[in-house]
Formats: sequence, C-alpha cells, structure tokens
Amino acid sequence: MNPEYERCARLWEYVADCYAGAERVKNGPNATEYLPINSLERDELRSGVPFEESRYAFRRRVASYENFFRPIVDDVVGFMQRNPATARFGVASDSESAPEVRDLKDWGNFYNDGLTGLKSRLNFAQILYGRYGMLLDVRADRNGLNPAFRIAEYSASKILDAEITAEPANPFAALKWLLLDESDMIFDRAAKKWRPNRRLKLLALDAAGRYYVATFEGADAERQWRNHDLERPNPDDVVYPTFKGAGLNFVPFTVCNVDRLGFDAWAQPPYLDVARLAVENYVVDSWYKMGLYFHATPTLAVCNAAREQTNVRLGGVVWPRGSGSNPVTVSILETSGRGLAELRNAKEELKGILRYSSLRDLIERAGANSSQDALRARATTGSVSIATIDKTGARAIEEQLCFASMWSGATLEETCARISYLPDVSYLGSELKLDSVVELIKTNEETQTLSNRNLYAFLEKAAPGVLPSYEDNEEQKQDDVATLRVAAQQGVTP
Repeated sequence: MNPEYERCARLWEYVADCYAGAERVKNGPNATEYLPINSLERDELRSGVPFEESRYAFRRRVASYENFFRPIVDDVVGFMQRNPATARFGVASDSESAPEVRDLKDWGNFYNDGLTGLKSRLNFAQILYGRYGMLLDVRADRNGLNPAFRIAEYSASKILDAEITAEPANPFAALKWLLLDESDMIFDRAAKKWRPNRRLKLLALDAAGRYYVATFEGADAERQWRNHDLERPNPDDVVYPTFKGAGLNFVPFTVCNVDRLGFDAWAQPPYLDVARLAVENYVVDSWYKMGLYFHATPTLAVCNAAREQTNVRLGGVVWPRGSGSNPVTVSILETSGRGLAELRNAKEELKGILRYSSLRDLIERAGANSSQDALRARATTGSVSIATIDKTGARAIEEQLCFASMWSGATLEETCARISYLPDVSYLGSELKLDSVVELIKTNEETQTLSNRNLYAFLEKAAPGVLPSYEDNEEQKQDDVATLRVAAQQGVTP
C-alpha cells in the first residue's frame, strides 16, 4: 500500500466522523481518540468499575459535540453550485462530438443526474476529503448493444495505489496502473443474510500499451493481486474494454485533489483544522460539564462522627454521634466557580477562531462596501481559494469528457479544440445595485460604449434568473410599442 495512503486514510476517517456528527464522534469506533481517557479515569476502569458506571462514561455522556464543521462544509459546497458550469463539445457546434459524448452532460453516471450532479458530489469530496476519483466506463444493454459512456465515482479511501508514468506521450496517459477497492456487501441466498465481499479492481496497461481491467475477489483477493503479472496478464483473467470495437492506450481514470489532478498530488482535507476545532471544543465541553456537575453538587462533610452515621443524602437530616473526645462538625463543601469561567472562556475562544473559516460568517461580516478582492481574500482555505478548488474540479470533469471524446474516435487535437468544461466562479463578486444599473444605462446613452446586447448582459448579471433572454425581451419591447400605438389611436391611456 502506498505510504501516503496510510497517512491520509486516518485524516479522511477523522473528517468523515466529524461531519457525521455526535453519534459517530461520541459512540463510534474512534470515540476514545476524540475524547481521551485521563490517568485517573483509566485507573478507575482498571480497578474493575463497570464502564457505564465510570466517571469517563459519565463525562462522555454529558459532553456536547457541537457540529459547526458540517455547516461550513455544506456552505462552501453550496456556494460552488451557485452558478452553473458551462460544457462545450464543439468549436462551432456541439454536434461536432459524438452523441454518446454529449449524453454525458445530462446522464452519464450511475445516478443519472448528469454533469451537474457529478460536480456537486465532486466538490463535496474535494472540500471534505481533498480527493475524489472518476473512471470512464462503457455500459451496454442486456443484449450487449447500444454502448454508452458512464462515469463511475470513487471516494478517496477507495483509490488504493498506482504507478505514474514519468513522461507520457499522451498528456492524459499518466497512469501505468491503478488499484481500486470495490469491496461491498453481498447477499448470501443460502444463509439468507448479508456478508462482506472483498473485491479489488486493477486498471492497467499491458506490455503492448493496451488498457485492461482485472478483478480480484474473495478472501484471497490480496494474494491474487500480488501474483498478478501487470504487463503480461493471463487473457482469461482480464477484460479489454472497448467502445464500438475500439480499445484505449491509456487508463481513463482521473484523480481530483484540492488544487491539482493526479494520484501523486496528496493533500490533507482543506478544512481539517475546523474539524479539529470542533473536537477540541467537545473535549473542553466535557470538562466544563463535569465541573458544572461537581460545582452544583455540594459535598456534605461530617467529621469525628461514628461512620455509620455519615451515609446521608443531601436534603436529609444528620444526627451525628461522636466517636471520640473531639467535637462533631457538619459542613457543606463547595468549590469556586473560577475554573468554570476559564473553561467557558476556552470554549468561546475556540468558536471565535471559526470566523476565519466560516464562509457564511465571512460573507455576512464583509458588509455591503467590501470589494470583490476583499471577499475573495476572505473566502480561502489556508493558501487555496474556493475558486481554485472549483476550477480543479472542473478540470477533472473536463478530463473525463476528453477521455470520452478520444475513445469515440476524435484525435487529441480535435478533442482539445472541442471539449471544455468551465465553472463560473463569479459567485464571490459583489452584485450590481439598482442605482448602479441606472447610472450604467445613462452613461451608455451618452457614450454608446456598449451595444444593446452587451448592456443587457450586465443587466442579467445584476438580476440573475429574473430577466428573459435578450431575444424575448426585444419581442416584448415591440409588443409594448404596438400596444401603446393602438392605445394612442383609440385615445386610451394604457
């Protein structure tokens, strides 16, 4: 296994737990990692105290995991879907590309939601994990006819290992081979129950440079993979995918990361620091709640009394009986609340740090007078802007479209000229206000700098989703002129 995979896999699990929420953080398999057991609590558990009756179990039970990590991820992903991306399949007309390539825009994946749905899932994986994978596959109907392209999607943890070509002749052919984890649950009809099924998928090029797929399944899947000859596979054990009789000389898999493509471009989840803040806040809250419990529960202290007399609950009556010459004393012990105030301040400080990460808070705090550049500067994750992540995701989708174009018979030059997939990252720019629009129209009447069509483009930007198309608007203007003319002839004020 690639050592970078081992390092990142734990981070992916960490952010997945933090995003899932309190149930996973407090009661999942990594619960004691997120809320460590201190030495006194460990000694208590070793002494034989049942776990559910231990102080640690109580502290974990009363602690609150405030999931301010999830809304930050959702806000950023939602922001990236605000403006639709533009897909192009030809220089003069989209019909220059094969219909099977164009179909990817509206269908093209196993969810049948087109490039819009694919982009949403891809951006989510980029923001949460920092990695996503896509494989261009070919599927036919039950009779093996009507082949169609489908983009299969793989989460970060499913992309196990790969070997990179140093200087590929084809700019898209960077992979010699790539190993995927396709393990799932299958239904055992004999036992009438579901059971785990181990399955690995290999995408590779043989010695002749032909693309093939091999599957290793069962309990010994790893052994099958280790014994497999990458360059000279057994023909009975592999499949050479074809589209209308044509194979490939490259592996049609795209690994999309935070700010670049490629299997070897490892990056930590971009909002990992926010997830860690949420966990730190959870730990502080556990001690804060424990402090509240003990502070709000005074301790009854009975000194110099017979021991059997001291088993009294608060609210009861104490009738102490002396056990010696020293006088009996009864008092209530209470703790100071200064420590609680410090814990509460620590919680507020942790939440205060979030204002540098929360997109919703940043945009709201930016104010009406903030410039576009100021907004862009605020909407960053470390050194990587949201727009950069969005553009990287679009490049990954564009690469899959290019794979389909080349597999359908287009040359590399034709593909590069025809295919493009561009995101609209103007969502961080300030919107035009009504007075600005009026001033723009007046200025253009005097200077005639913009044509009517270009001026209308500015108006559409100022009121997205409100105005009809330019052509429809022109027709409505002509209708209005005709209506006014008829009304004037009839002496009616419209």
